[in-house]
Amino acid sequence: MEKQFDRIPEHLKPRNVGTDSLFKNSFMEKLTRTHISIPITMHLIIVGIFIYKFWSMFEPWAFVLLFLGGWLTWTLAEYWVHRWLYHVKTDNKILLRIQHVGHGIHHQYPKDPTRLAMPPVPALILITLFFSLFWLIMRDFAFAFFPGFLFGYVMYITLHYFQHLFKPPKFKPLNRLWKWHALHHYKYPETKAFGVSTNLWDVVFGTQPKDD
Repeated sequence: MEKQFDRIPEHLKPRNVGTDSLFKNSFMEKLTRTHISIPITMHLIIVGIFIYKFWSMFEPWAFVLLFLGGWLTWTLAEYWVHRWLYHVKTDNKILLRIQHVGHGIHHQYPKDPTRLAMPPVPALILITLFFSLFWLIMRDFAFAFFPGFLFGYVMYITLHYFQHLFKPPKFKPLNRLWKWHALHHYKYPETKAFGVSTNLWDVVFGTQPKDD
């Protein structure tokens, strides 16, 4: 009978205790770690500011639809980046380094609570880039679309943290999220269950695990 870890590449095999460094420089290393409360609080404040400042620019129904559209777009981005950036097979050294820094070390040490969300400094840089991109594409609509996108990210990091450090809830949809994410880490890291905050895109693109 095939062992559970036989199909998992060495660089993705989980060690359920301990941690490892990404950088030799202590300052750079600190920038790769964060307590989960910091990014959650920071991003919710930004979402709240956008809602407070720009709600009046739109009809309520338009703001809500744009917000929900941003949230849905985040879930697709979450799936796409996870599947086609972090788990695409490559021999390119630069991409391999990006994969390890951005995600591979998390697969190696999935219980390390300091690496379950992007730390504030790189997160703020990416927030600025994403808002700028959305504004260039949709102009004023970005003021309602972007907070929905960012709120989707908050849901992602919150659920991801809970999935790694807390037992699965009994509520069936959440229980399935927990189960599929565990299967991704411990059985199918390169082929199945790339969604974290939703199973939607795994179902749409046929990457749901068969063990469910």
